[in-house]
Amino acid sequence: MRRAAALLLPALVLAGCGGNEVRKPAAAPTPTPGARPEPAADPAARLAAAVKAAWPDGVKQGPITFDDNKLVDTGFGPVLVSHGHVRDAAHADGGTIAVHYLDADGAGFRVRQSFPKAAESGSFGDLAEWSVSDKFLDRPVIYLEGGGTWQGYTCSVTTLVELRPEGPAEIASFPSLYDDGGAVEDKPQSIRGRIADIRKGQGFTVKFEGTRSFAERYSWRGDRYQREGGESRIPTC
Repeated sequence: MRRAAALLLPALVLAGCGGNEVRKPAAAPTPTPGARPEPAADPAARLAAAVKAAWPDGVKQGPITFDDNKLVDTGFGPVLVSHGHVRDAAHADGGTIAVHYLDADGAGFRVRQSFPKAAESGSFGDLAEWSVSDKFLDRPVIYLEGGGTWQGYTCSVTTLVELRPEGPAEIASFPSLYDDGGAVEDKPQSIRGRIADIRKGQGFTVKFEGTRSFAERYSWRGDRYQREGGESRIPTC
């Protein structure tokens, strides 16, 4: 009896530990219908669809070509912001920012509201620079700068435009560049301002450097940013 028990012991141990037992892999769980997330839309394809909805006849609208576009997702739907420039423009012609508020329409979009000239600035048919920022307010803000040279005087203006549910609205505009080196021989001035120290929804500082250095503070009052202390210290053209 003791010998029989001894012979049985290894077999029991092996069985309990799974020894030479072949186990089938556990079956993969059956996916729940509708639980799999849909693939994210390709940003380039979304932008192309937005441009097609906003400019069905092409981005060349008369003398202005809107071939620089950004699609901005907001709490009130997608918004297409388009920069337009004029080739072979006159000195007085500025660059243009157009804005289209969109609604989803299948795989594409349809235009809900159109603002062909949401902002204009610059000279010779173009802006100096532009972008869309989330640093100034909870809603997106278009930043644009435009200027030019007149009889040796060079000036530039910076403008901020908020994208509101009812449409774009200018919330700040201030001179940001002055240079009279092309017109003045005795003690010419060159002053350049840059936005810094942004506190969202509260204010920002424009720091000027060059032949003179100073700073001007802008605070949110009512529905726009306003300069503190009255007139700007930077000359204008």
